[in-house]
Amino acid sequence: MPENLIISTLPENIDHLALLKKGDCATVTGLATVVGEEQIAMRMRLLELGFAPGEQIRVIAESFPRRDPMAVRVGNTTFALRRHEAAMVHIQRAAPDAA
Repeated sequence: MPENLIISTLPENIDHLALLKKGDCATVTGLATVVGEEQIAMRMRLLELGFAPGEQIRVIAESFPRRDPMAVRVGNTTFALRRHEAAMVHIQRAAPDAA
């Protein structure tokens, strides 16, 4: 992870996309509060890509062996995200039968 990129500390009760594994589904609930130009730009980019509240997402692949980056489907589009980028996306996990 770049040294100048600081991800805000997430409360323990908030799930984020970086915690998901291949096959997991979730709903975006929001994006992390950010500080600094790089984080603001990344947050805006995530919104532009479709990681907006209410969107359904699914992890469709993970790189081997460290699981980074991960491939995430939003709508009909698939994006590759690094785990530190995915950590900015707050989610609510889907029920196991909803997958």
